[in-house]
Amino acid sequence: MEEENKFKIIINNLKDKIIEHKAFTIINVFILILVIFLFIKKWFYGLISLIIWLIVLIVLLKIGGNNMLKKKKKSSISESSSKDIKKKRRKRHRILKLFLNLFLLGTLVGLIGGIIFAIYIVINAPDFNPDNLYRAESTIIYDKDGNQIAKIGVEKRKKIDYNDLPQVLVDAIIATEDSRYYQHNGFDLPRFTKAAFGQVINKITGHGNAGGGSTISMQVVKNNFTTVDQTITRKFTDIYISIFKLEKNYSKEEILEYYVNTPFLGNGSYGVEQACQSYFGKSVSDINLAEASIIAGLFQAPSAYDPYMYPEDAEARREIVLYLMKLHGYITEEEEKLANSIPVKSLLKSSNSEVASNEFQSFIDIVLDEVEEKTGKNPYTTGMKIYTTLDPGKQRVLNDVMAGRTVEWKDDLIQAGIGVVDTNTGAILAIGGGRHREGERQYNYATMINKQIGSTAKPLFDYGPAIEYNNFCESTPFYDAPFTYSNGVSIKNWDGGYQGVITLKSALAASRNIPALKAFQSVDNSKIKEFVTSLGMTPEIDEEGVLHEAHSLGGFNGTNPVQLAGAYAAFGNGGYFTKPYSVNKVEYIDNGKTVSLKGKKKRVMSDATAYMITDVLMYAVDSEWILNGDVDGVALAAKTGTTNLTSEIQELYNLPSNAVNDVWSVGYTPEFSIAIWYGYDKLVEGYYNTGGYEKNMIFLQVIDAISNRDVKQSFDVPSSVVKVTVEKETYPVLLPSDNTPDDMKVTEYCKAGTEPTTVSQRFKRISNVSNLKETENGDKITLTWSSVAEPEYYTLDYFKKLNNVLYAQHIDEKWAEMQSGNGSFGYLIIERDLSTGESFEKEFTTGTSYSFTRPEHDSVYTVIAKYMNTSITSSTGVEVEVKGSNPVIDVDGFTATNSNSSVSVKMKDTNATLSNVTSGIKVLNDSGKDITENCTIKAISPCTTNSGDGQCSISSNLATFSAPGTYTIEFEITYKGENIDVDPTVVTVTE
Repeated sequence: MEEENKFKIIINNLKDKIIEHKAFTIINVFILILVIFLFIKKWFYGLISLIIWLIVLIVLLKIGGNNMLKKKKKSSISESSSKDIKKKRRKRHRILKLFLNLFLLGTLVGLIGGIIFAIYIVINAPDFNPDNLYRAESTIIYDKDGNQIAKIGVEKRKKIDYNDLPQVLVDAIIATEDSRYYQHNGFDLPRFTKAAFGQVINKITGHGNAGGGSTISMQVVKNNFTTVDQTITRKFTDIYISIFKLEKNYSKEEILEYYVNTPFLGNGSYGVEQACQSYFGKSVSDINLAEASIIAGLFQAPSAYDPYMYPEDAEARREIVLYLMKLHGYITEEEEKLANSIPVKSLLKSSNSEVASNEFQSFIDIVLDEVEEKTGKNPYTTGMKIYTTLDPGKQRVLNDVMAGRTVEWKDDLIQAGIGVVDTNTGAILAIGGGRHREGERQYNYATMINKQIGSTAKPLFDYGPAIEYNNFCESTPFYDAPFTYSNGVSIKNWDGGYQGVITLKSALAASRNIPALKAFQSVDNSKIKEFVTSLGMTPEIDEEGVLHEAHSLGGFNGTNPVQLAGAYAAFGNGGYFTKPYSVNKVEYIDNGKTVSLKGKKKRVMSDATAYMITDVLMYAVDSEWILNGDVDGVALAAKTGTTNLTSEIQELYNLPSNAVNDVWSVGYTPEFSIAIWYGYDKLVEGYYNTGGYEKNMIFLQVIDAISNRDVKQSFDVPSSVVKVTVEKETYPVLLPSDNTPDDMKVTEYCKAGTEPTTVSQRFKRISNVSNLKETENGDKITLTWSSVAEPEYYTLDYFKKLNNVLYAQHIDEKWAEMQSGNGSFGYLIIERDLSTGESFEKEFTTGTSYSFTRPEHDSVYTVIAKYMNTSITSSTGVEVEVKGSNPVIDVDGFTATNSNSSVSVKMKDTNATLSNVTSGIKVLNDSGKDITENCTIKAISPCTTNSGDGQCSISSNLATFSAPGTYTIEFEITYKGENIDVDPTVVTVTE
């Protein structure tokens, strides 16, 4: 009784202090609300916060809490103690009282909440009915038009009794999934707590993994009666059913029997018996340690560790299982090593004959993977209606190709993967999953490979970003000449040659490597990363966040046909990207809930960039730079790619020097985007590619077969691009001048608003000389003039400034080449003999004077400013006339003719006229050379009237007649002061 009274006194004192310290109580409430919130957010967050809270309160209570319950104070403190010490003690006591109140209130509320939560779990927990363990709702899969194409998850399970389970499999499962299975009652508190702490650490640090906290009993409940949702309610429901309904009513052996018979274990298998038949072709009772460890590993993630699809991952998982078996004493280290030494592939049978064949199986496989990834539900164990994007007609075309019914494959080892994606929506329409595929969930070459993509990377990593971020035009020039990566390693073109200065359009269409690298280097590396990742690509990024330069030629970890087709679709879709998807929506059969899984469209580049790449890739097809053909009636933009083999690899496998590894084609129409990979799984002596001819023929044949000519077969030209005529070999591109030769002009697309406005000075005419003067000293003549400044365009500093990007590593070499081509800057002197009209180049000089002996005949000298070896930019010239030493000309041998010696005209109103009266006169010298333009010819006015009373007058080479009659027009011709006779013109004027 005395002890009972003491306890009541303590409780009453605590109650008084809770009432006394109301502020502390309020703090308790707020902390409790926070804990509850964390429980709702994530159950382990709430659990950890509650544990920390209680530990802190207990520690504080242990330190000073007992003193709060004592009614007497120690008398050891002398009466002379200061008031400050008493205040500190009182303050400390108040704080400790506050924490004690918090602890008591939290404990009380926690107990009440726990009781309410437990009641909720008990009321809402489902009944455990063993009959429900083996019932699975079928999943139905439909094509894009709503037609059923498959039904999966139907009852194909082969149940087995516990007594038929080999001990090696039981040991493997228990060691891996629940090592204290036989010691707990359905709930393993130490393991649960360890897992909770491990998950918290993982969430906070991103490292560490304590595994799951579920026992085998809890997994049976979760997989068959509750859900896979990570919630505190589901977790405690699993615990409740495991302890009070499963473990209470069934033996450990019966529970383990439920556990091994119910799960989906991949490859169309339900339960361990069917899994062993599917993978090994034997009953579960006959499997060995190596096989048992594979089966035990499948329970965690059957799709991820499927030994047919992922043998390397299956082996890694088997190693973990065997390690745990050794750790818990089920096997020795020697047995572990022996089992690990057996390759997984050697244990598998060639194929699973129990899996029904479906003509759309390769497509169904990617559908199932996508549904599981996006919903977290397994379609084999959760009944669904899955509405896919499959186009059966297009899929059958690919099936026929893969089966060799419509094409002839070069050999039995060659493989291929094909992805067809809707250009506008990103929906996957059909796939070629590979040759020789049998059964479900086989390796899919359309989605699972990661192969280097060669030159198909150039629009993605090089020219697309250059147009998008640097505003390159299709006419932007590149200098295709010897070049190196930034680290000094040489780079070559596929043909080993060089084409000099070429446009972006030509460089991409002809797939030149050096211009591609230069385009890559011209763009900010982070922008390239942004561009390609927005297209669904996964480049190799170093520790500093940089993409290495081999990306420019496709030399990175690579991609697969579906992903590549999806990236290219953005060019055909005006710059919008949608991650390829195979499922439109999923409807859950049990509750009718529908979830949309369509991809979301996102703008990743301007429509100008998208169209300019499209225009170039259409040109590549039309000009037959690639593919060696096109498809009639189809607008196709395409690119090809090849990955090379090193000389060491070629030597190792005895391959010829022209052997290549993987070959690709990717292209798009307004209807769909398609990519094909064509190559070998692994190198084998005697098997290799030497080019892409066979692949190209397959590519074109597929496009021809799946294209719908009734839909629009053209790409819309956006208003954001404009065709501009620019001068070739100008960087950045410049407008041509009036003097630019036609063969140095090119008309291509630029982004509107970024087109050039500056006129090139390259072909601008040089200014004429000034102050041209003639001085005479007897027969010595000297011409002098003022010098002309050399055009800025051709000076060294300006040339380097203007062309440092275009010519880069070759700037000095190109400058020297231009200088050699142009020659020296100076002045050309030309003489024109006035007596004959002939012209002669006399001399080219870099000075500003020219001396010569007086010519025999009068002559005109012209001084032209120019470069010695080119006349395109020459000045028009300045002339000066020089008197000859023998000005008397003998014109006896000269002849003058008049082709208009007799003409007729009619009166009009009051007179008649004849225009150009001298036009018919032609003068030849004694050599027969026409010197008419060097003569002075004029009609004598008035002309003679031969009859009638009319009058004739001549003015400005126009004759006017006042009345009908006959008139004679005489002419006066002089050549350097000498007269030349010519027949007159007789004019007959009629009414």
